[in-house]
Order: sequence, then C-alpha cells, then structure tokens
Amino acid sequence: MEHQQWQSLLNNGNECFHDGRWLQAEFYYTEAYELLADAYKHQPYSSDILMAWICTCHNLSALFEAQGEMDVALRYLKLPHEYLVNLADNEQSCEDVKLIAIKALSITLKPILAFSKKHPICDNCLNELTRLQSMLNDLNTTLH
Repeated sequence: MEHQQWQSLLNNGNECFHDGRWLQAEFYYTEAYELLADAYKHQPYSSDILMAWICTCHNLSALFEAQGEMDVALRYLKLPHEYLVNLADNEQSCEDVKLIAIKALSITLKPILAFSKKHPICDNCLNELTRLQSMLNDLNTTLH
C-alpha cells in the first residue's frame, strides 16, 4: 500500500467535507478506511497505519455528526476504541502490539468523552469510559 494513496483519499475526503459534499466525503473516507484496515492486518506493528486508520474513523464520525446522525458518529468513534481494548486484553497479542494498543487508547478515548459532553450516551458507557481514562492516566504515569 502506498502512503500517498490513503493520504490522498483522506485529503480528498477532507476537501469534500469542508465543502459540504457529504456523499463524496463519505466515499473517500470509506475507501481510506478499508485500505488502511487491510494494510494494518498485514502490518500489525505499524503504528503509522493504525493512527491513520483511527484518524479515518474519527473523520467518518465527524462527517456523520455534521449530518445529525449521532448513533453512526458514535459508532465510528467507538470502533477503533473497542478494537484497541480487545487488542490490549487479548492474551495472544504480543507485548509490543499490546503496548501500541494501550498507548493508542488515549487517542481514541478523548474524542468519545468530548462527544459525550455534546451528545448523551448511556450512563454505563460513560462510567466505563471515565474508569478507563483514570486507568490509562495511571498506566501512562507508570510507563514514563
């Protein structure tokens, strides 16, 4: 996979998003999403690909939020977050992959918490996210 290819798709999606061309933006973001998801399967140690995939999910979330589709927007925020939680908890994941997942969780958690301040999410979900944020803060202090 060419770095230019997914980056071009994201740039095109961003341009369409800013112009209010929602369907075109969704097309470009979805293409980038699928390209990056496939690439990450083949390169699970690539934090660059993982971060680009997370960014693409967040772009899709922003797109659906702008269109008033809050359930879909939240789903795209939670998708990479839940994937990382599962990766970090998976006993079959090697320690390097777990560490990448744990560090990336702080990147996925903040947008979900920000979303929850603008749009209601269930109390259990919010409590779990707050607990996870506290745990990540403690873990990051330990890792440094």
